[in-house]
Amino acid sequence: MGKGNSDEKEVLRRFLNLFCPRCIQCGFPIKTLYLQYSPGNIRLMKCENCKAVADEYIECEITIIIIDLILHKPKAYRHLLYNVINQETLKFQGLLWKLAAIFLLFDAYRYLILESSKSKSSSSMSYSSLVSMCCKMMMDVFFGNFIFLLTFFFMVKIFLHISLSVSRLYL
Repeated sequence: MGKGNSDEKEVLRRFLNLFCPRCIQCGFPIKTLYLQYSPGNIRLMKCENCKAVADEYIECEITIIIIDLILHKPKAYRHLLYNVINQETLKFQGLLWKLAAIFLLFDAYRYLILESSKSKSSSSMSYSSLVSMCCKMMMDVFFGNFIFLLTFFFMVKIFLHISLSVSRLYL
């Protein structure tokens, strides 16, 4: 009974560590990124693991962060993914649906451009052929993305199951 209880605590600890701030140097979970003494007066915390400042991008302006993201600096990406974007700061469910709709519209537009470049006589199309081409285009886009996402989630499930079973061996 004691073994099961400690396993549950370990799973809970790992789950909570997914949503806590992390050091951008080593990825170690930390309690807080800074201490605020007064408005505008903060002290950056150091990581207990690597002894470096946990996230120096807290003091940076957004333009510096964007420049570092353009330059593909891993620390900037870690700052953005670990310490800025989380489920509390975003309306995750609504954002996911909006991004999916925008993605499908852009994909449909891309498909429409490709199809119109194939057919030379786009100006002489009738209304019914235009509607049928749009319906075909939307079906192709939805079906193609559905198959892609199904394959993606299936592979993620397989990968996570394998990595979870491997991590259980080392515990």
